[in-house]
Amino acid sequence: MSNAARGTAAQAASIDLKIDTTRPVRSVNPLVLGNNLDWTNRAQGMYSDASLTHPPGWLALADRLAPRALRYPGGTNADFFRWKVGLGPVAQRGKVRTIERKDEQVLLGTDEFLAFCRRWRSEPLITVNVATAPPEEAADWVRYCNLRSGAGAPRVRYWEIGNEPYLDPSAPATAMTPTEFGRRANACIRAMKAVDPTIECGLPLRTDMLGAVEGTQFKGFNDSVLAQVREPFEWVASHASYYPVTFDKSESPEALFGATMAGSRVLQQDMDNLRALMRQRYPQRRIKLAYTEYNALYSLDILRYGLVAVFTSRTDRYIESMAAALYVADALRCFTQADDLLMANFWAICGNWWFGAIGHDHAPRPQFHVLEAWRSFTSGQLLPVTLDSPVMATGKAGFVPAFDDTPQVSALAIDQGADGVRLMVLNRHPTSAAALRLKFDGVAHGRAQVRTLSSEHYFGKPVRWSERAIDVVDGRSDLLLGQHALAFVHLPRR
Repeated sequence: MSNAARGTAAQAASIDLKIDTTRPVRSVNPLVLGNNLDWTNRAQGMYSDASLTHPPGWLALADRLAPRALRYPGGTNADFFRWKVGLGPVAQRGKVRTIERKDEQVLLGTDEFLAFCRRWRSEPLITVNVATAPPEEAADWVRYCNLRSGAGAPRVRYWEIGNEPYLDPSAPATAMTPTEFGRRANACIRAMKAVDPTIECGLPLRTDMLGAVEGTQFKGFNDSVLAQVREPFEWVASHASYYPVTFDKSESPEALFGATMAGSRVLQQDMDNLRALMRQRYPQRRIKLAYTEYNALYSLDILRYGLVAVFTSRTDRYIESMAAALYVADALRCFTQADDLLMANFWAICGNWWFGAIGHDHAPRPQFHVLEAWRSFTSGQLLPVTLDSPVMATGKAGFVPAFDDTPQVSALAIDQGADGVRLMVLNRHPTSAAALRLKFDGVAHGRAQVRTLSSEHYFGKPVRWSERAIDVVDGRSDLLLGQHALAFVHLPRR
């Protein structure tokens, strides 16, 4: 029996879920469905070799994702990237030192990145190197992307000033204090906007506390950086969106799953903290938020034990699980509901250890299915949703503190006009189904299609889709959603 059908209405929590189709809130931001491309390791398996040939089936899978926003060139390796090395014929390109201290030829250069943006109609975002490159190099990058005549590539409007300067340096060459980072960021913004004053720049920030733990070794990082940056910036970038993250690995799988399900609450806290900081420091400006990396993350045994952990670490591999897919869906819900979000970028489109939506074997990982399904939620009007979800206790694990009131169910609804209404419903409970009593205000009758993503165990593979139809009569219908499962509902308009 599939997880979607497991359980009975008698065993499940009964939950009223109302979607008001008569009061749209605002347009949905399509840039919520962003992704990342990393230039290293043959672009994380995107290319088979220096001929820039893709492995069989890779491009077809990537086309199914077709992110609405695309970030480049990393990640941590943005701190080492010298973009000019990646220009021209591949055979004539030089090499760049990576975080792994390898000298690697740049296959995924700026032109290749912009070609993918054009192919997928993605909004480009470039992260500039403030750690090991001068401001003039960033300014030249703006000039190359935006001021060439007849280039035919999409213009790059959004530029991120560095990557995670609030963490321990990945190499001595990237070490800098918050004050020094602020000084370099200020110089970069000044040089870049002198070339193109219409670009929009984002500063990476980090609050002192990240859920239950310290978020950075630099206490007061944000205040130190903002005190140095006098040049105008339009948005701030956060990576406080990887959860639950455990270092001592003392938690049980059950505790880690509970913390994964509560991870979106810590994400929401970070959004609220950054909003408050921006309102306090810049009351006359509306500075947007961007989450330029996010995914589930459990342990980092690969940093402790090296490549052997790929074969021996169970918790590292929890990233490719139903639990992680549920977290990604819930994060997308938070991002979609935010009215001040510039974009959000999943880490990453392919490869990247256990992170990529497309694995090293060029097969979809669980998060792939969520990202693909979310393409149907990138247009239309956000609708009000009310539900009387029961709550559950989730204990402290990793970065995520204990909560005694984590809702069992969350939901998001969108009105797409003639195409009908779409609904996403997520059941966080590890063992209990949810008996949903749906009420569509403003809709009389119809037949809705339901696609449910589920797995036998929340840390197990594979995940699978199941499909069914439900009738809506007098605006009402019932939906039984299995434990740790996710449903996408489409109610066409007659």
